[in-house]
Formats: sequence, C-alpha cells, structure tokens
Amino acid sequence: MPHQHRWHHPLCLAPRPLRPWLTESGSLTARLIAHHPAFSVRVLRQRATAAHRDELAPLGQTRRQRTPMREVLLLSGTQPLVFAHSVTTPQAVRRGFRKFVHVGGRSLGSMLFASPTIARSRLAWCRVDTRHPLWRKAVAAVGPLPVRLWARRSLFYAGGDRLLVTEVFLPPAFATP
Repeated sequence: MPHQHRWHHPLCLAPRPLRPWLTESGSLTARLIAHHPAFSVRVLRQRATAAHRDELAPLGQTRRQRTPMREVLLLSGTQPLVFAHSVTTPQAVRRGFRKFVHVGGRSLGSMLFASPTIARSRLAWCRVDTRHPLWRKAVAAVGPLPVRLWARRSLFYAGGDRLLVTEVFLPPAFATP
C-alpha cells in the first residue's frame, strides 16, 4: 500500500491496551459492537471535498481534486469512540464503490466486509497531532482532545477502484499517553 512514511510508526509506541484495536484485521465495527452494545453511527458529513495531502498517493491521485468523502463518529451511547474518515475517487462511486454514497447511518464496514469482491490492504497506523487535519476534525466533532491520538488506515479495493478508510481512536475510550 502506498502509505507515506509517517503512517508506519512503531506499534510498540502505542499504549498496550490500544494495540489490538489498531491491528484488528476484521471489521472494527463488529469488534466495537461486541464490546459496546449501545453502538451507533453518527454521520457528521458526506460530500465532495479535496483529499488531504497524505491521501493522494494511496488513492492514486497526483493532484488535489474534489473527491467523495464521508466522516462519522462511532459511538457507545453518547460516548464517542472513533472518528472515521473515508475518501475515494469520483470514478469509484460510479463503479466499485457505488454503495458508498448510500450507506446513510449504517457503518461503512457493514458494506465493505459484506462483499466478497472487496479486498483490503494491510493496516498502517500512526499518531496524529495538532498539525494533521484529521486531528482538527476530530476536535471539531467531539471537543478538546489530547495533542496526540492514534489512528489507523487501510485501502479497500473493488477491482481497480480504491477507498481509503482512516479511523482515529478517541479518549477516554482509547486513552493515549
């Protein structure tokens, strides 16, 4: 997967209780539901916008252009657990990821892991801080947060189409030092 260098922070730097969540290769949604029966999805925004700079290479783009984007909070009751940000290409929502624009209040994982034709890359993870746009978006969604948060991302493939999913783990559910 064409991740930039900063998405390969050593996993040993992550808090020990968070490591199994960062490396979960199955559906994060399924794991959250198993641990948090009051699980729900709150859609924050879904629209076309410019991809972040560190998303261009994984999406196979060479310049910033308007791309379909979805941001949600994964919650347990009213407690935010994960800020999730997904982005794809305009072509992908007309082909392999047509359902992306129709997921609504369901988790994206329910679509991705239900299809045998969708493949997933290896996971990559890093600490995002105040300089990263996803940290700023998470703060805008939930309020004050520590200056560093752990996140993971992976690409999903439907033929030649790509969908990049990034999940930022939020305290206090996923406390970080």
